[in-house]
Amino acid sequence: MASEVPGSKEDRAIKIPQKAHRVDAAGVLTYNALMSVAPTVVAADSASLKAGALHWLQVAGLGIAIAISGNVVGWNYGLAIGGWGGMLIAALAMVVLFVGLTQTLAELAVAVPGEGGFDAYVARALGPTFAYLTGMSVAIALAVGAGLAMSFSEAYVLAWLGFGGWPVKLAFLALVLGLQLRGAQEAVSLTVLVGIATLAILIAFCLFMAPGFQAANLFSVASDGTRTLLPHGLIGAAQCIPFALFLFLGVEQAAHAASEMRDMTRSMPKALATAIGVAFVIGMCVLLIGTGGVGAERLGAVDDPLLAAVTAQPGRSGISFMTRLVGAGALVAIQGTFFSLTYAASRQFYHLAQARYLPGVLGGVNKRQAPAPALCLVAAIAIVSAAFAPSSTMVVFIFLISVSYALLLAAFLRLRRREPNLARPYRALGGSTIAAIALLLSLSVMVSCYQLEVRALTIAILVIAVLTAHFLWLHPARPRGK
Repeated sequence: MASEVPGSKEDRAIKIPQKAHRVDAAGVLTYNALMSVAPTVVAADSASLKAGALHWLQVAGLGIAIAISGNVVGWNYGLAIGGWGGMLIAALAMVVLFVGLTQTLAELAVAVPGEGGFDAYVARALGPTFAYLTGMSVAIALAVGAGLAMSFSEAYVLAWLGFGGWPVKLAFLALVLGLQLRGAQEAVSLTVLVGIATLAILIAFCLFMAPGFQAANLFSVASDGTRTLLPHGLIGAAQCIPFALFLFLGVEQAAHAASEMRDMTRSMPKALATAIGVAFVIGMCVLLIGTGGVGAERLGAVDDPLLAAVTAQPGRSGISFMTRLVGAGALVAIQGTFFSLTYAASRQFYHLAQARYLPGVLGGVNKRQAPAPALCLVAAIAIVSAAFAPSSTMVVFIFLISVSYALLLAAFLRLRRREPNLARPYRALGGSTIAAIALLLSLSVMVSCYQLEVRALTIAILVIAVLTAHFLWLHPARPRGK
């Protein structure tokens, strides 16, 4: 779940764009890089990118480092809804989604270099209104995700150290905001370090839990009293989809490095396959061994799954050390995610304000060139989000991110039809077919989320609708590509 944030010299000081969009020689509207953001990456200035700078293993490692933090928290809520079998089915479906997503994103990153993030690709294919919808969905999702990180941090502190509540949540928020208001830089290295630490902790966790594995723990009690892998049938499995997605969220960011890879045409398939493969193996190990060591019903009811699993092994040799290791390691992983989500959300709101799509006050910076007003907005949304149950907040976060996935995949399909002669040095494996399948899966994620949180998502949809209507009122005649 951790998020990449740029650390280039060009991004150390916030730069004010002169225009939020331009019309190229072909009459197609595009957005400049400063307005764009992918779901977890604020786009860097294309002038800082260096072709051939990255080996395919580096690109694969980046995707792995970003994704595996989702194994620490969140995924276990699906066990209470669809059981272990439901989570397994949902996880396999999400692997297909991310295969399609990474392939399409890699093709777009190379075919339209310098365009930026998801909203820029959507602008080129579907126009500025859908691009705005993408950008706002991402910005709000990231801010909600920051609130989710607050709640997960408090849950691990409470389980590990015995104290919690709002003082702990606000302390973590103050720490992250304090660092960012001082103009924290080079945060991309934090992503890699946190990823390495998280991977080591997950491996240690699996090795510790493996001796206590019991296949019977994978079964849950169905409504008729029988024990089964699918206590709520295929409907329960479908409702597990948002939580299974959490195991892989962020792996798609490896595709953003396509234009910087060596021998991109041959290297990109290896990098993407490796990133998704490792994320899948780690996710399945945690899902299988963690659940098998504790029980699906017990693990599905906690906010701190790794620590709950470890502490459920009384009398085991080394349990005191593992408790400290997992407790501290999980907090490190969550704080890395918290920092990155806050960074990316504040930059997204800042760029939208600079583009005059949000009130201009959000486009201001402090004397250290940090977007202080945007950070305050992110903090406000995070505090509201942290007031709700983490399982509910997580569903809203996943829904909003899935909106951007669906629009990106739709943009890919339209560009394939509308610009068939566009130079594509790398073509997505599976082409339009895999993109269409991924689009259907992303829509299924949104449907599953809505079924789980009707009231919260109805409010979220209304907020997005009002913001989009405001955009159309302020910008009624944006030029569009033919």
